[in-house]
Amino acid sequence: MRETIDIMLTYFSDSKLAGSYFLLFLVSIVLLYYINREKNRWFVLYGILILAVVIMNPIILWILMQVFPSLAAYAPITLLTPVLFYVPFAAAELTDSLKEMKIRRIIIAILVFLIFICGNMCGMVTDFSVAENNITTKEELDIVDYLEDVSPQMVLADESLISTISARGRLIPLFYGRDLWTPDMDTGIMDGYNEEAYTLFDAMKNSEENADFIAETAYEYRCDIIVMDSFEDYPHLLGNYKLAAHTSNYLIYEMK
Repeated sequence: MRETIDIMLTYFSDSKLAGSYFLLFLVSIVLLYYINREKNRWFVLYGILILAVVIMNPIILWILMQVFPSLAAYAPITLLTPVLFYVPFAAAELTDSLKEMKIRRIIIAILVFLIFICGNMCGMVTDFSVAENNITTKEELDIVDYLEDVSPQMVLADESLISTISARGRLIPLFYGRDLWTPDMDTGIMDGYNEEAYTLFDAMKNSEENADFIAETAYEYRCDIIVMDSFEDYPHLLGNYKLAAHTSNYLIYEMK
């Protein structure tokens, strides 16, 4: 249960970096209640129930995570909050309740400004609206271009490159993807990884100490390209692989 609460706190703490639309959602519920509680009763009740029963309830969340372990990311569950519906609806209800055009225009300007700053200036404050680990670097794109040029049969890639290769590459075959380190990502329907694949994944986290094991295991699985973390005094020949290219942070080995 403690782990579940930590996941929730971490998610909401990180989400502040990308704006405060969740706060606008809460404000929208309050506005809908005070503007016209009879008309908006069901909207208010749904908003409160979805927050109290699911989104902010660690017990329900823990149960969902036991049934669907992939939901441990928590983000899919938060999509139940209809932020994109409630915020504009509450804004429309508020402006419609104002009779004087001058006041209505002032309120509209204030609402636009609030939405603007809650979205972190529409993303212009990139240091806060985009997490560093979500930024694709030129180095990563160069590696993707290299892989596309050589057209490998199977690539064993460092965990940090998986998302970039999957998103930017054109059908580059990967030995393992994100589903390997997200427990039961497919909700248990199928599991195509054996114990050795998990061992290899862990070994890739320390490429310098496990370089020989990585090369030996990758060769057994016919991976013709290995992209691993760079380290000092890296060898130009590694088992059945030769160094094909290197960047500031990565080594690219190609089967001889």
